[in-house]
Amino acid sequence: MGENKKRKKEIDKTLEENEDDLEPFDVALELYYRSIKGEKTASKAHTLFKSLLEEDPSNTEVMAYLGAVKMMLARDEVDLREKGKYANEGLKMMDVAVLKDPTNPLIRMLRANVAINLPENRFRRTQTAIEDFEYMISVHSENPSAIPSSLLIDVMKGLVKAYERVNKLDMARAYAEKVKEKDPDYQLPALNNSDQNKGKTVDINELPSTNPTLVEYYKQAVHGDEVALYHALNELNAIQKQKHENPIIQAYMTHCLAMKVANQATGYVELFMTAIKTSQTLDQLVSEYPELYEIRMIRALQSYRLPEFFFFRTSTAARDFQYLATQYEKDYRIFSVSQYEEILLLLGKSLVTLNMVEEAVESWNKLLQLSTESSTKKEAKELVDAFTSEDFHVSTTSDVKELYEKGKIIHRFGVLGNKKAAKQSVEIWELATKANPTCAIAKFYYAASLTLLGKFNEDPNDLFSQTIKGLKKLATALPKNNFELIDLYIKRAYIEFQLPDSFFHNNDKIIEDFEMICALYREHEGKIKLSKHKYLKILADLGTVYERKHFVHKAKEVWEILKKEDEEMIYQVFLQMKGVK
Repeated sequence: MGENKKRKKEIDKTLEENEDDLEPFDVALELYYRSIKGEKTASKAHTLFKSLLEEDPSNTEVMAYLGAVKMMLARDEVDLREKGKYANEGLKMMDVAVLKDPTNPLIRMLRANVAINLPENRFRRTQTAIEDFEYMISVHSENPSAIPSSLLIDVMKGLVKAYERVNKLDMARAYAEKVKEKDPDYQLPALNNSDQNKGKTVDINELPSTNPTLVEYYKQAVHGDEVALYHALNELNAIQKQKHENPIIQAYMTHCLAMKVANQATGYVELFMTAIKTSQTLDQLVSEYPELYEIRMIRALQSYRLPEFFFFRTSTAARDFQYLATQYEKDYRIFSVSQYEEILLLLGKSLVTLNMVEEAVESWNKLLQLSTESSTKKEAKELVDAFTSEDFHVSTTSDVKELYEKGKIIHRFGVLGNKKAAKQSVEIWELATKANPTCAIAKFYYAASLTLLGKFNEDPNDLFSQTIKGLKKLATALPKNNFELIDLYIKRAYIEFQLPDSFFHNNDKIIEDFEMICALYREHEGKIKLSKHKYLKILADLGTVYERKHFVHKAKEVWEILKKEDEEMIYQVFLQMKGVK
């Protein structure tokens, strides 16, 4: 401790006289710790740590410190929007550092100390602090010399505070006693129930198993099946009538209702508020019941599907997926192999969003090593190929067919999330359009590539401007009513169908394409490259778009056609749900 004080005095003196004599990291570190004490030094520390990370992007300790400094900026910021931005960026950066380097005690301790000092009703990060502090305890158990005694006491004090906050008073008392053994001057806390946890009487050991039918409907609903969502909500309503308090059912209901709002909402304010409230509820449930795997999975799925540039929830999804995968590897009985496969697949996709491609490929390769054969493994194989192909670049070629085939493959890799491929797809298809300005295929893929590139922008303004630029070209890329281009009409319609109309106002364009596709199918049935099943799906979706525009009569007209055409009654439940008898 004496050496630390001496070093601090040296740093203080050098900072006052000539900070150039110190290493930038030492200066940044000192400025960070001064900001913790209330000095206005966070901004300069942020500049230094940011510069250090740019020089060495793989340095996870610098990354973690930069995240922690951002939390100091959030604390000092007056503007609420900027405050939220810094907080989200800081937490995300520390999460990524831990995901990249989970066995680094410094990073775990840094995140734990930040998490334990955040207001629980806003951030729901106490459970994160517990996991990090408990990791430090496990490190000490394996190697007592790895954690100094003074640091171990701080860790245990942190656990006392954290466990009291989440109403686990037995754990809090146990750690308080351990602190007392090492520090006789330590005053044992009263350890009262926190207000937010008073009245919690659910015994998780007595909770019934979740109905498998509900679980299956929920999985389908998460993948966009509106009928499955309808059935899931019916199942949940029936369960809730039994009036048994069940946090797992509450989590399912919370997410299902949010998905219902997302299907019906026409304004971005409603979408935003629903997403935020849903995230807060699921965070609270995970905080209260961290050992319930189903709740973790529900939060992970909800977080994973939120736009990262608005909600900063991908690191939450990745943390949950990683936690679930780790727990399964300790005990194979907690859920099925197919669920484990899905977790590894989505963990990889989440890591890609966090620019952790190497770790993502590791997750997918772990999935590919499993002995089972499944569609999930096929998707993982495609993703590995998309992110491990060494060269996508096509500079010059005299073979148009080769250029087009290569361009389609690279565009597909971009769709799968490879940012480099997405950029090179734009280059290839721009080259193709210049070589053949009247070619509809080249014009379509160039416009689609420009649109796709938008999703890789981290700044919302850049994202919207790039996407809109692509959509404008997409709207004029194809001539109308050419049945040979039916596949491209369908691709264009579904590119727009996946984008929120409240931001991009695409519904009219989607309707125009769907109506044209249906007319071409009826006119050229038997000659057109469109199956009956896909045609029926387009009819169902066309009605849905009319419904979103509140053109209920038009939606019913389309669905009446669907009813007549659907000889196998595949859409019977869907039509009943929509009021078509």
